[in-house]
Amino acid sequence: MMLAPDREGATSDGPAREPSAPQGRRPRRRYGAAMKVVRRAHMYLGLLVFPWILLFGISGVLFNHPQIGRDFERRSISAEQVSALTGFRPWDPDAVARKVVEQLNAGSPSRYTLDASTPGAFSGWPELIGSTSEGGRTMVLIRLDDGAATLSTFPPEPAKAPDPPFAGATVELPEHRMAAVEAQVKDLLPKLGIDGAGPLRAHPKVSPELRFRMRDADGRLWNVTYDLGAGRLDGRLDGGAGQPLFVELLGMLHKTHHFPVHGGMTWIWALFADITGITLVLWALTGLAMWWQMKPSRVVGAVAVAVAIAVAAVVMSGTASDIVFGKVEKGGA
Repeated sequence: MMLAPDREGATSDGPAREPSAPQGRRPRRRYGAAMKVVRRAHMYLGLLVFPWILLFGISGVLFNHPQIGRDFERRSISAEQVSALTGFRPWDPDAVARKVVEQLNAGSPSRYTLDASTPGAFSGWPELIGSTSEGGRTMVLIRLDDGAATLSTFPPEPAKAPDPPFAGATVELPEHRMAAVEAQVKDLLPKLGIDGAGPLRAHPKVSPELRFRMRDADGRLWNVTYDLGAGRLDGRLDGGAGQPLFVELLGMLHKTHHFPVHGGMTWIWALFADITGITLVLWALTGLAMWWQMKPSRVVGAVAVAVAIAVAAVVMSGTASDIVFGKVEKGGA
């Protein structure tokens, strides 16, 4: 007698077969596992570097809004008021450009003409510094093209830290100066098989410094710096006056970069700055992956991504053109 097969296809008197996975389930499992990794990476990387993201975000805003966290007043002055009080009239950038070209052509064998497709424009503004009767200072910024101005009034500066008694003193240590390093390594390139136009020279503006602490006869602790290029001493009283404002310190941290060759906390700071940058990139990529997983949001998300790319392209290219308009020179090391 024939036995009816069960649901898995095995007869009642035969060994049962292992249930087979439905078609397509394994790829879906792999996709789900991959998306789980994406979500976990998105979350835990953010948790790892959230203090740095907060610092860079807040300090970045402070660069554009210096009045935050600082004790000063700012007010706008209309072009009409500036004109009535001072007689200043706005300047026409195209008219100024024409005068520049006319003067240039008058004293040059070559003849130049203005490019009519690119209107003239001022970059930057006059910055005029003054003082108040209470010991504070003022700063006036004027828009040359429309005559409006901004007046900022700052209170008297807090007490500055006294200069250390050894400030500016020169200590001659010929064997521990940049000149000694230069003399010892000037022929390094030829010995490495690198053809050069001349010997290695110490950078005229960049030199390392030695940092240490010492106590004076009164037991006060001084943070001392010794410039290994010029041989000059400087420093400040440890814990004394002259500390920067908190918002200024945030800006200093924001701009601290490069891996120092000597290691230390600044090296770790640079490491976390790198991790923060990588995290922001991964956030963007994993965010796209998680958006694509949500099928109902794909159309709206695609429009948002397209708009974001278009706006970013216009703003970034325009800002880059403004930055590199004139002569671009690189300074420092």
